[in-house]
Order: sequence, then structure tokens, then C-alpha cells
Amino acid sequence: MATKTLNIALDEDLLKKIDVAVKSDFGNRSEYFRRLALSDLERRNRWSQLFTAGHEVGKNMGITSERQVYDILNK
Repeated sequence: MATKTLNIALDEDLLKKIDVAVKSDFGNRSEYFRRLALSDLERRNRWSQLFTAGHEVGKNMGITSERQVYDILNK
């Protein structure tokens, strides 16, 4: 796998907290940020799938506005 080097600026206190997490669970900062990025990307993908499914259900139910959703939920 090809890699790229990134430079980021972090608050010193935050970096200390990250280093504590890294020492106990990840081995090095690169692995920590790699896992963090993968986790975030997976979370975003799940939300996207959820919204897509929700839009499909709404379409199948004939819902055309947020107001209709609120009316259904408040029954």
C-alpha cells in the first residue's frame, strides 16, 4: 500500500492525551490516526446507508415533506 505523509497541528494537551492512548492500545501515532480515519469513514458510510434507506422508505410511503414525518411520529 502506498502511503503519504501528512502534517497536522495539534494542541499540546490533546497530543499528550493521544500519546497516552497510543501507548496503551495502538503502538504508534500513525496506527492510531489510521484506525481513527477508518472508523470515521465506516461511520459515515453507515449513516449514508441509513439515510438512503430512510429516503426509500419515505418514498414508498408517499411522504413528501418533513411535516408529514412529524405528523406520523406524533400520532
